[in-house]
Amino acid sequence: MFTHVTSDPLLKKLLASLRPQWQFIFENPERYRLQFIYTRIDRDAENRPHFSHHPFGVDRLRYFYPASLVKLPVAALALEKINDLSIPGLGAETPLRVVATPGREVPYDRDDDGNEMDPVAPASSIKRMLVASDNGGYNRLWEFLTRDRANGRLAACGFGDIRLLHRLCAGCSPAENRVSNPIRFCDDAGRTIYEQPGSVSSGPDTNPLAPVSFGRAFVEKGEIRTAPFKADYLNYAPLDDLHRFLIAIISPGGVPPEKALHLTEEDYLLLRTWMGRLPGESGMVRYAGYPDNFKKFFLFGSSNAPLSPTLREYNVAGRAYGFLSDLAYLADTERDIEFFLSATIYVNANERVNDDVYEYDTIGRPFFAALCGAVYDYEGTRERRSGPDCGE
Repeated sequence: MFTHVTSDPLLKKLLASLRPQWQFIFENPERYRLQFIYTRIDRDAENRPHFSHHPFGVDRLRYFYPASLVKLPVAALALEKINDLSIPGLGAETPLRVVATPGREVPYDRDDDGNEMDPVAPASSIKRMLVASDNGGYNRLWEFLTRDRANGRLAACGFGDIRLLHRLCAGCSPAENRVSNPIRFCDDAGRTIYEQPGSVSSGPDTNPLAPVSFGRAFVEKGEIRTAPFKADYLNYAPLDDLHRFLIAIISPGGVPPEKALHLTEEDYLLLRTWMGRLPGESGMVRYAGYPDNFKKFFLFGSSNAPLSPTLREYNVAGRAYGFLSDLAYLADTERDIEFFLSATIYVNANERVNDDVYEYDTIGRPFFAALCGAVYDYEGTRERRSGPDCGE
């Protein structure tokens, strides 16, 4: 039984401040599957952050599809692998090619920016992933990282329950997702700096909750199937693990050395900077027409009204199969407000998966904005020693 009962006094206060219009979400916990974590930040005299976590409805046994939330760990782990390889001339800006093999086309080998097809590098893929949730960028880094490396490093860093299983592209079977294509890094003159052969994963194809399903029907090849949608082969990432991973990126100083990612200050800066950028600030022609609210669900909800330039959301967001999720660090440098907030909700009233009829804009995004607003208003009442340290 999925419950939304909480004994946390702070959460009770926050939820009581929400407008009554959102009460139906809490009255229907099985339908909306709401989980969220609010982390309060208190800085000491040396400006070191101390965290107090306030989870609500968080349940590792309740499956939700993380969608693009997995782009943050894959981006970070790809940068880490480059550092661990320690090859002269190989860095985040080095052009990368995913090599097609017989029967395996690679439609994400180059970036389409406006009318030009440009060679890609890990850094450019990360920028696209974090600014506009680009799936091609994710798939390129997935090929380079490989499934076994990704899951092995996550386990070593204390995130062993996360299971990354597949690319973010339609039509890839479990057998295809087991295989990683060859990778080639070249210098500006086209000379090969590093070549990685193709590989086949030896890990499991299913997530830890399998057999697991959701919905009452699903659409497949234009036909409605009257059965729950099977999620055995989909990525699995508990919200609290993703939340901790985000904190480790924004504030890595508190991570024990044996569990720390092998990232440089420049790596952390790259991740934080592009997590905080709006599409129109990216300088990429492809995203010039994207609205500011494209993936800032907490900050904007369904609105696109201008906000204070001192208020930022450093985040990754996910939206697929009726699940809406946001994983964020929010900071207002004018009011000295900062906090972490992560949430997922299921907004699929007809319980039909893959029909693209979801309540993202009518329920999910407005509710996320209301939840974030309640936390922000509470944070505005607190006294603090110092303001945010966004790391940019």
